[in-house]
Amino acid sequence: MIKNFSQLVNQVKASQNNKIAVAVAQDADVLEALEKARKADLTDAILVGDRKKIVRIASMKKIDINRYEIIHVVEEEIAVKTAVDLVRKGNADILMKGLCSTATLMKAVLDKTEGLRRTGLLSHLAIFEIKTYPKLILMSDAALNIAPTLEEKIAIIENAVSAARKLDITNPKVAMITAVEKINPEKMPATADAAVIAKMAERGQIKGAVIDGPLALDNAFSKKSCEIKGIKSSVGGHTDIAIVPNIESGNIFYKLMSYLAGAKTAGIIIGAKVPIVLTSRADSDETKFLSIAAAAKVC
Repeated sequence: MIKNFSQLVNQVKASQNNKIAVAVAQDADVLEALEKARKADLTDAILVGDRKKIVRIASMKKIDINRYEIIHVVEEEIAVKTAVDLVRKGNADILMKGLCSTATLMKAVLDKTEGLRRTGLLSHLAIFEIKTYPKLILMSDAALNIAPTLEEKIAIIENAVSAARKLDITNPKVAMITAVEKINPEKMPATADAAVIAKMAERGQIKGAVIDGPLALDNAFSKKSCEIKGIKSSVGGHTDIAIVPNIESGNIFYKLMSYLAGAKTAGIIIGAKVPIVLTSRADSDETKFLSIAAAAKVC
């Protein structure tokens, strides 16, 4: 099991080098993250965007831009489509969001004829390393699916479990996060969804993971909390994957971990033909670097 980002980065270093296509690459943090990834022997990159801006930023950041292939495209939509085409045609293994909107990127990714969509659902996966927990925490979905249905939550779980396996978490423990651990279908329908999904997993309808819920956040990550509340759970206190009920709770979880708890953070889109590095423009170059490493690991 990979328990921290240092182990993850070291494993990616030891594997075959990946190539990443960056859509609208004229972003300082993105270029710094790519340079760090190149120097760490994680990935090479094709930069799609405004050549003059890319070169100017690289010069300011003392990045040797001659080590990168640049495809000059000024318009955002065309730059995004060009980056997607590179991946679709096998010239790159990972797609990365640069200085473009998430909506523009996802429109190109989801295009039925020229995109990167598989038959299933795409979802966002956040990965956290925090000093107060002994292993990585995976969380979904903080950025893509707004109010997932029961069926969509199952697809989100399946995507997350698939990624967890590539992080050497062979039988991940999945917590269905809600506000409380008691089932209240009338006032808190997410608790009912959680209970149904947990029962489905118990009966083998969802495979490859141990799933429990509903679990409040304290129950999911604190065994003592479970003991105090009388909750008997093989997941409680040992959670690998936290599945949140909607994008609001996921977004709050993500930003609390990143900005207040000091967690090291990565964010990727999974469920497409290749992993997609999708971080906020406000995220640091370290978060972008770790997201590149995570994407390379789950390729």
